[in-house]
Amino acid sequence: MFAIERIRIIKNYLLENKQVEVNQLSQMLGVSEVTIRRDLEKLEGEEFLTRTHGGAVLGSIKDAVSENMEAGSFQDYFEISKIAIRMINDGDVIMLTNGAINLEIAKQLNSKNRVTVLTNDLNIAFHIMEAQSAKVVLLGGDIDYNTKAVFGTLTVNNLNNFFVNRLFIEIDGISNNLELTVSNIDMATFIKEAAKSANEKIIVCTSSAFERNSFYRAGLIKDLCDKLITNHTLSDQHKNNIFNANIQLFTSIDLFEGRV
Repeated sequence: MFAIERIRIIKNYLLENKQVEVNQLSQMLGVSEVTIRRDLEKLEGEEFLTRTHGGAVLGSIKDAVSENMEAGSFQDYFEISKIAIRMINDGDVIMLTNGAINLEIAKQLNSKNRVTVLTNDLNIAFHIMEAQSAKVVLLGGDIDYNTKAVFGTLTVNNLNNFFVNRLFIEIDGISNNLELTVSNIDMATFIKEAAKSANEKIIVCTSSAFERNSFYRAGLIKDLCDKLITNHTLSDQHKNNIFNANIQLFTSIDLFEGRV
């Protein structure tokens, strides 16, 4: 069994059961306990779990997503973030718009050097500051207490002072005609303005975003997106729509295949 497949099984087991023993995984996967400990060490380095004497427990999901997040959604966010991290180079200046997937990207930045992060998300800024994993610049503006992010005229004006290599835009929905939608009118305005300050624009979302529309339009995907990252459950129909729009598509399957 390939290491990447073992990692997937271990993650799924922990997401469901919250804890596991080394000898249990060794028997279940048919490999030595030494191999299992290496796998657990790798996942601990990714902050997915915490090793214990003889086993491991699932890391704090609350730190990465909201308290009501389902385990399956957390795994999707984690896999999407791993693809995003591969697109970031040492020394890059990036922007992360507010959202749970972009927060997970922020949690993986300790694998990069000399990265500067511009964000409107208070949770993202706080995590990077606490982890000291990158330089972080928090845009000013009015705080939205529901999203824990800043928006408004001051935020948009501050955007004019920056230019970023890569902008990661987290959206809530994608309509059938490939229009990006979000749940907050200030967020829609912010995304449109942020796109003007980026060399490369990357949309991050789960495949479920293609099955729903949020209330506010942020713009057409062709105007706001060079690449799109989502999880492996995206339907073939939606994949074809993205390809036909000349958007580069990356899914969690690509990540696993690239490591074999």
